[in-house]
Parts: sequence; C-alpha cells; structure tokens
Amino acid sequence: MNKLFKNLTKELLGLVYFNIYKRYFSNHGNRTLIYHAFGSKLEHDTYGISINLDLFKSHMLYLKDNYSFHNITNSHKHNNSISITIDDGYKDTLDAVSILEDFKIPFDLFITSDFINKNGYLSENDIKEISLLKYSHIGSHGKTHTKLASLSRKKQKLELFESKKVIESIIGNIVNSISFPHGSYNEDTTLLLKEIGYEFAATSKKGFNTNKTNKLSMHRSEIIAYDKIKDLKKKVDGFYDYY
Repeated sequence: MNKLFKNLTKELLGLVYFNIYKRYFSNHGNRTLIYHAFGSKLEHDTYGISINLDLFKSHMLYLKDNYSFHNITNSHKHNNSISITIDDGYKDTLDAVSILEDFKIPFDLFITSDFINKNGYLSENDIKEISLLKYSHIGSHGKTHTKLASLSRKKQKLELFESKKVIESIIGNIVNSISFPHGSYNEDTTLLLKEIGYEFAATSKKGFNTNKTNKLSMHRSEIIAYDKIKDLKKKVDGFYDYY
C-alpha cells in the first residue's frame, strides 16, 4: 500500500510539474540517460538497475526514431537530442554495446577501474575492444565506486587520478570524462577534476543539458528495469525533473 501511494504521489506531482512548468518554460536541450546492467541478476541490485536486453533494444529503437544522438561530451551543443551513458562496467555491457553499434548510436561507458577483470565485469581486453569502436567513448567511474563527497581531498584525488591512469593504460588514449559514483561530489571534487585533467563530469541530477550547463556537473536521468516506453518518454520529456 505504501509503495502504491508513493508511486501515485510521484505521478501526480510529475503531472502537475510538467503541465504547469516544464512543458512551457524549460523543455529543451539534450537529455542524457544512465543505464547500468542488461539482463544479469545482480545480488546487490535492490533498486532495479539491470534492464532486460529486449526492453533496452526497444528503448533504442524508440529513441532512434525520434531523436538525434551525441556523446555526452557534445551533448550541450544539441537541442532535442539524446546521450546514452552506461555506468560501472558490468560484463553484460557487451550485449548492450552490440545493439548500440548495430544502430549506430554513440555512447559513453564509465568504468570503475578496481572492478576491471573481476567476475561479472569487463576485462581489460573487453574495454580495449570497446574503445576501438566507432561510436564509443570511454570514461572513468572512480577507482572503487565510493561516494566522492564522503572522502577527504587526498582520497578523492586517489580515486580520480588512479582510475584515469588505469583506463588510459588500457585504451591507449586520454580519459577526459567521469561520471560520479552514486552521483556524489563536492567542491573539492570539482577543483581536483580541473587539476587532474578531466574536462567533463556527469552527475545523477535530472535535467536538460544546454550550452549553459557546467561541463563538470552535467545532468543525467536514470533508467531502471521497470521503465517501459511510456516511462522512458516521460523521463526524456522531463516529467520527473522536479526531484
């Protein structure tokens, strides 16, 4: 009953927010989406981050029919566009990448460097092969997937620098982007990004990206396992940007 009430409240607030404000005053720009896993049953997934691969494919077909696609590093330049990002680096990312390549859809893959080569995660060879694909862009998702804002400046620097260095050594190219684990960051994070050489950073804050968006705190909207096409459309339109 509590869950039903919560969902009904969420939908009602979204309806009011979208129809009174978002539709008329703030409904333009690029929408960047977050995906995580694709069909695998993850023991730690109590939220629903692992989406059925066929459902993911239907998402991409719908989006391809209605929007243009750009990597997140170019997203702020394009209105009415979509950017696809994938966090963590689970092994089943390979299945999603295959679909994205078939559809010629650009994507950004953000990898947690300490997870590389572990069971259920991408190997170094997987990452190298993905980095060579035409539509891919590889970034960091931290070293240990720890909330950056919970760490001292010294430990944050280790997370940001070491993950960048490890991934660069694998792909043989510069890593200039990061997505914040758990969406967590603070003022120290932003200063360190500039010091270490990151040019783009993705948050978990909902909203459109425009040419006025800070490139070190870009907006993204999370897609979960239960999002059908109607839910995806609402998220793209900004129906839930109020929270």
